[in-house]
Amino acid sequence: MQATPTEQKDNATKGGSNLLKTLVLVLILCCFAGAAYFFSRPQETPLTRAIKLVREGKAAFALPMLEELSREQPDNGEVYPWLARGYLASQRYAEGRTALDTALRLNLSAEKIKPVIIDFADYYQRRGDFEEAEKLFHSAARIGPPKLFEAERAKMYLDWADQNTNENKLEEAIHHLQLGESLSGSLDEATMKAIPHKLSDCYRRLAAVAETQNQDDPAAIKLLEKSLSVCDEPLTRRALAAIYARTGNPEKAIENYEAVCNNDPNNLEVRHHLIELLLERKEFDKAQTALIGLTDKEKSVENFELLADVNLKLSNYAGAVRALEEASILRPTPELLTKLRTTLVNWSNMLISEKKLQEATAVKGHAERVAEQLAMMGAPVGADKNAGKDEEKAWNPGSTPVSIVFSRNWLAKDSLTPEGKIKIRNITGMPIEDLNLTAVFFDNTTRKKNGMVVLPVASPARPFPPGEDRWLYFSCPHTVRADHQLAVVILWQGRFLKEFPVTKQR
Repeated sequence: MQATPTEQKDNATKGGSNLLKTLVLVLILCCFAGAAYFFSRPQETPLTRAIKLVREGKAAFALPMLEELSREQPDNGEVYPWLARGYLASQRYAEGRTALDTALRLNLSAEKIKPVIIDFADYYQRRGDFEEAEKLFHSAARIGPPKLFEAERAKMYLDWADQNTNENKLEEAIHHLQLGESLSGSLDEATMKAIPHKLSDCYRRLAAVAETQNQDDPAAIKLLEKSLSVCDEPLTRRALAAIYARTGNPEKAIENYEAVCNNDPNNLEVRHHLIELLLERKEFDKAQTALIGLTDKEKSVENFELLADVNLKLSNYAGAVRALEEASILRPTPELLTKLRTTLVNWSNMLISEKKLQEATAVKGHAERVAEQLAMMGAPVGADKNAGKDEEKAWNPGSTPVSIVFSRNWLAKDSLTPEGKIKIRNITGMPIEDLNLTAVFFDNTTRKKNGMVVLPVASPARPFPPGEDRWLYFSCPHTVRADHQLAVVILWQGRFLKEFPVTKQR
């Protein structure tokens, strides 16, 4: 049933009246709530006004109020933390520390005083005054549980150790790293894991000082062993192995080099050192295994030739032939092919003596094919049989007493220090008791010498027997630019012997 116009007008008037009543009621309630808040809120005091100004970065305006409060209420502990922060923000550090010490004496709660202690400790650390920061943490120890400042103290000790390391105060760095490690439970995982590495590095640096400056190998070994006990790192084992090798303890040197090779198969330099020691000790089986691993990663003529020599010492003609063939592929020279042919002929003769005629025929056929290659090169077959003897016969006292039979020079990836090693042979036919060579590092890009080292070879206490080989290892004492072309020049009594390029590892 449709409402009449009169009824519609009455309904509209009634709805508007209800809306107005609701608005009035809401307005009254708001007034009551505002009045309740106004009368119940805490009144602003000089202290709360000063705190607000400090938090807003207006410490200069807050300080007069805080200073006045400290004079009027000297026992009010609430004032001094904010007074100290105000002084710190205004760079009035001595006055701020006095206010902080007063707050500590008044035994405030840790919640109120901890932030200002951390602010002052950070300030001391930024200016490098770690001793003062440490004193402050010790003074604050009584305001709460022992772990209250553990994370901040741990970080402080680690930063302090970094400063000690930069200043070469290694023993102090170790002490502070150990203190930081004792508190490291509150640090993040990455920081905790870095502590052993830093400790290991400090022990390794101390060992280097003991070895080079103090000439104290036992002390260096002891420090390197400590470094290993903290963190087993390849650098430590390499340094330890080098000392053991130099001081006549090859077993320990081999043990450390093998540990590095097992953990880091791509560390080729260590593998080279390991092979040298194994060959010196005539441990040819182990040397063969190490050389096979090396040639898988570093295919060079020298490595394959060395592997061939080791295989021959083990009467492994098949392995020697494979190694010489690999070397000949890399550098097909008459010398290598002659050596390959000689090896094949000797292998064939051995098979004949063992009555393995079919195998001997096959090997002999291989030797004939190599002889054909030599003939095509114009090289006489069998020219290498008495090369060593002819060289010795040709030697006279005025000529070089050694020949260089192997050389390897390299610049490791991301390194600026070129390294090298050579194997020399006594060709005089008699012991050498006084011999030094010189390795000159030459920058071919700038055409300038960039460092040199003297290589002791023989002395009356350590003579060089005739016909024997000796390894010499050296590195450049100066850094060089990695993008330059480098060379190593070997001299004897100032006379040129050989020049070798430096290979850049990638």
